[in-house]
Amino acid sequence: MSETAINHAKAASAGSENCLPVGTRLAEFEIQGIVGEGGFGIVYIAFDHSLQRTVAIKEYMPAVLAARTADSSVTVRSKQHQETFDKGLKSFINEARLLAQFDHPALIKVYRFWEQNNTGYMAMRYYEGRTLKSIVAEDPSIITEVWLKSILAPVLEALDTLYRMKILHRDISPDNIMVQSNGEAVLLDFGAARQIITDITQSLTVILKPGYAPVEQYADDEAMTQGAWTDIYSLCAVIYFAIKKKPPATSVGRMIKDPMEPLQNGDYPGFSKQFLAAIDKGLGIRPEERPQTIDEFRRLLGLAGGEKVVPIPLKVVPPKTSSKSGERRHGEKVDRRKVAESSKPRKTVPLVYKGLWAGGVLIFASLLVAGVVKKKPAEMKLAEAAAPKQPAVAAAPVADESQLEWERLSAKSDATQADFEAYVGKYPSGKNTETAKARIVALQLQTSTPPVSIAQKAEPEKIEPPTGVVKLIIKPWGNVSVDGVAKGVSPPLKRLVLPAGKHQVTIDNPNFKSHVVTVDVAQKKPVNIDFDFSTN
Repeated sequence: MSETAINHAKAASAGSENCLPVGTRLAEFEIQGIVGEGGFGIVYIAFDHSLQRTVAIKEYMPAVLAARTADSSVTVRSKQHQETFDKGLKSFINEARLLAQFDHPALIKVYRFWEQNNTGYMAMRYYEGRTLKSIVAEDPSIITEVWLKSILAPVLEALDTLYRMKILHRDISPDNIMVQSNGEAVLLDFGAARQIITDITQSLTVILKPGYAPVEQYADDEAMTQGAWTDIYSLCAVIYFAIKKKPPATSVGRMIKDPMEPLQNGDYPGFSKQFLAAIDKGLGIRPEERPQTIDEFRRLLGLAGGEKVVPIPLKVVPPKTSSKSGERRHGEKVDRRKVAESSKPRKTVPLVYKGLWAGGVLIFASLLVAGVVKKKPAEMKLAEAAAPKQPAVAAAPVADESQLEWERLSAKSDATQADFEAYVGKYPSGKNTETAKARIVALQLQTSTPPVSIAQKAEPEKIEPPTGVVKLIIKPWGNVSVDGVAKGVSPPLKRLVLPAGKHQVTIDNPNFKSHVVTVDVAQKKPVNIDFDFSTN
């Protein structure tokens, strides 16, 4: 057990009554301390007596639904939440199984996963280091083009590994990239598989980080598909933050009026114009304006030469103290000011988010060791309860006028841009206002047409072929492709708009046999694909 890990174990708090006490045995692991505690899970530091090593253990513990009993087992607070809890546990185990397939130095490593105490656990490598966010705040002088390239190179390789499995990350941010003491970067918080337990209405609530989420993550629009360009935008926003010490303007706001000055037009010592121009291009507002592949982005950055990028060792600051409500990454000290901020209410953005799993119930099953939550409300990391302790029984939310109006508006299948604009005007500070603004942008994108040249205007108008709709009901989830072309993850992907005619639809889930079906698409005649992997 390393000296830093020992310091962590000593500094770790006893946690809430939901935490397992120090000394508890879980299979071959012995709990040494608590790394962090969030509303949906607890991360422990533990010793593996079998292989004689320190590990991190993540426990599925949705405090809003369940509590710890005297015999260390986890019990659901109310029978009405049992199904929700069970689906969350299944999702937690499935995601651990998915991540365990990867063996890349820049991806979090899961050693094993199992069920015990009526809940689930995953044992993972214990990482000692600091997040990029803390480095920017505390050691900005080390941030140069050379240093950032040493971080970008392994992260881009990790993303390439994910894409070969048809998985997007979708949650890259400064606090989701850890730099270890040896300088090697690790990509954390596997946002592609995250689900969140919400209130008893079980409405989908996604927490997008302002400044780091591209516009296609705000819109449930078939015309704005997600791909490598989605993660590239977020990664470029992280680099922008590292250089400017502040995140870019939100992508939704930039669609209306872009206040951002290109980095390449500024004076940033230690950075080449080529590197800055690559980041500018990656921050293109529209998906098609950005690099479309990792290889293309590498070339723009000057990382495509095949040369080995040597990591630059980083000094790790050991933790000084811990707080009962504190939440921290592996090897990262606790900032008391941030811990205090963690008790403030968190702002959430409810919407239907492509690339996240739905299925009626939303479960936080973060695939990363430090699945605990960062502190600032503006980061909107997770829709957690404001207080660290949960009531004995979750109380039903009180619906306000803006929420009722939003539910009526959302139920309208023919809601127009004017309807959403009227909602924003009436409730400028409502909790669904940001989502309404995102829908306005999505509707603008659907109706906007790019400028054309005189030569283009002279061309005869092309007649678009007829299309039809394929509705998807996939359980628990699956990667959907049509005629060999990837379309996204369902849920939340609920429908496909395809040209009329026959198409082969393939639905993949790494835990089950692929499901292949041929559909005959026709106008005004929707086709349904209802498939449950667990029952086939």
